[in-house]
Formats: sequence, C-alpha cells, structure tokens
Amino acid sequence: MTRRAAPPGYSTLQIALHWIIAALVILQLTVNEDMQDAFKDRADGRPVDGEAGALLHIVVGLTILGLAVIRLAIRLWRGAPEAHATNPRLVNFAGQAAHLLLYGFLLAMPLTGAIAWFTGFELSAELHELGRLVLIPLIALHALGALLEHFVLKTDALTRMLKPR
Repeated sequence: MTRRAAPPGYSTLQIALHWIIAALVILQLTVNEDMQDAFKDRADGRPVDGEAGALLHIVVGLTILGLAVIRLAIRLWRGAPEAHATNPRLVNFAGQAAHLLLYGFLLAMPLTGAIAWFTGFELSAELHELGRLVLIPLIALHALGALLEHFVLKTDALTRMLKPR
C-alpha cells in the first residue's frame, strides 16, 4: 500500500474548523464557572442556578465534539502538511505531540463533561476539571509553538493555518 503524499497546506475547511473550534474552546473557558455552579446545585439536589450558562456550556461542548470528529475525519482523509524539515527534530516532535494531545482533549473533554452532566458520575466531572487545567497550558504552548516557528524559525507554520492551499 502506497502512502499518500502530504498536502502542501490546509484546506479552507480545515482552517475554518481550526478557528471555529478554537473560538468555541475559549468560549467554554469563559462559561465554565456557570457550569460548575450548576453541577454542584444539581448534585446537592437544589434547583439549578445559572441554567442558561450551563445549557450554553453543554451545547457548545457537544458542538466542539461534533466539529472535532469532522476535523479529525478530514485530517485522516486529506492529510496534513508535513512538519518542516528545517526545524530541529525536537520542535517537530513537540508539535506532533501537541497536535495529538489537542485532538485527544477535543474528544475527551466533551465526553467527560457530558457523562458527568447526564449521569452525575463524579469521577467524570473530576477528570473534566483536571483536563481543563491541562488543556489551558497546552493551548498556550500550541500558540507559542506556532509563533516560534513563524518568527524565529522562519517557517510558514502560522500562515498555512491562515491561508488555504
């Protein structure tokens, strides 16, 4: 079986999904407190206070899950550009590891959150909260890595996520 050649850049759909998911994840981080309060209220048998924020968090989380599945399917079908051969091997390894972790979190976070909310399974809620604490620095490292590649290593890593090819 021959291996398909990597595309020279990302498609318009891949780029759109990247930025839409990024914006939705940032939104999730801003309505997180409403969801935590609603979960505590529900677990304690009290009426849910801040139901609109909790509902928004649920809907956006499930939307992220759906978009992440589509994005992953497109990546598997179309492929993604190769890492830059001029980069130090450690930079390319870190980039590949970060992408793998980010895809994992884009799938795991909505799943653990949905399990926690719909079943009340406390361990799932704790994993979801722990995941948030890992995801935030991972996102920061991903963004810093793109800036490092663009401005220091002088690759097109940043522009290829802005301009389709």
